[in-house]
Amino acid sequence: MSSTLLRRTTFLVPDAEKAAQFYQTVFGWKVWYDNHVAADYRMPPSGAPDGAKVRLIMLESADPNLGKLGMMSYLEPPLDVGVLQKRTMVRMGEPILVMNTDDIDGVYQRALQAGATIVTKPFDWTVPGHDGKTVNLRSISLFDPNGIYLEISQR
Repeated sequence: MSSTLLRRTTFLVPDAEKAAQFYQTVFGWKVWYDNHVAADYRMPPSGAPDGAKVRLIMLESADPNLGKLGMMSYLEPPLDVGVLQKRTMVRMGEPILVMNTDDIDGVYQRALQAGATIVTKPFDWTVPGHDGKTVNLRSISLFDPNGIYLEISQR
């Protein structure tokens, strides 16, 4: 069987620029790609006509090979552009963005100031590692301004 590489996760949001700005402000990520493109009606299956104009912004985290995150918005929205704000629970089938940082308290403060809905303030806990050893973490969880759920930890 051939190997398959996960390139990025992309979220459909009402305003790609505004969504990307949250991750730039809170995590210091950089824009890797920013372009207006014509969407193929088959990917994603949004109901938009073939060639619908979208803006796609891809952000790069500290690792240039891992951690790319895309934000895509239709410039002429064919969809309900309502945002899932002020959420406190995830739903079945939703992604969970899991991140590591070396500045959990700074991330918490910046996320709070940037409009995140905080689910858990910084707290200490332990989890079993893949090798069976205990991993000590300080973590937070939140929903970004577009309702995307994140768990951020510092070892």
